[in-house]
Amino acid sequence: MKPKVKSNYILVCCVLVLAVLCFLSVNTPIRFKREQQRRELVVKQRLLKIRKAEMQYRRLYGVYTGSFGKLADAGLLADSLSYIPFAEGQRFDLTVSTSLGKSGRQIPLMECGATYGQYLQGLDANSITNLTEEANAAGRYPGLKIGDITTDNNNAGNWE
Repeated sequence: MKPKVKSNYILVCCVLVLAVLCFLSVNTPIRFKREQQRRELVVKQRLLKIRKAEMQYRRLYGVYTGSFGKLADAGLLADSLSYIPFAEGQRFDLTVSTSLGKSGRQIPLMECGATYGQYLQGLDANSITNLTEEANAAGRYPGLKIGDITTDNNNAGNWE
């Protein structure tokens, strides 16, 4: 009778371990999504401040700038806002260009963004890779950005 009791304890332990693993397999994606939304809110707010500063810079100088230093020197953006939140000191990618409009006029373009891998750093690597691959497969930017370096979109965010 003792071997039967021991095997019941072993079975109970196995059931508990499986229950915990089942809970974690469901809870991990939920926690990831919640943290992703929280981080994206902070990154979006910072991108909107950068967009506002770039628009003011364009009103003053007629072009956008690809330098956060110039925005800071003009008093339009605090230097600390050029850093991606949660990315351990990495800066947003800021690129400027011009495009030839239908009328032949040069149109200044600006793009500023952060990839999933940058602002979701420290979270589940497989989930970040999946998000990046989904965005690339759909032809979207793998992260959050404002503006577009190839077409004039009034510096809209890719979430708007």
